Amino acid sequence: MLTALLNSGDLITPSELAKGLKVSRAAVSQWCKAGKLPFLQIEKCIRFSPEQIREWLKARERAARKS
Repeated sequence: MLTALLNSGDLITPSELAKGLKVSRAAVSQWCKAGKLPFLQIEKCIRFSPEQIREWLKARERAARKS
């Protein structure tokens, strides 16, 4: 699911990202508000760039390996 979202090239909705990451939509929202997750705001809509999410995941993976 997540791989398909990241490879589609389309902007990702918060619900799609939550489903792909297997977390709650509330978690995605909290990460955005805390500045932990890169997002785009278009009017009142939050969307995610597949490229930015891919980089964010890689950074989380690198951080986990260092711990």
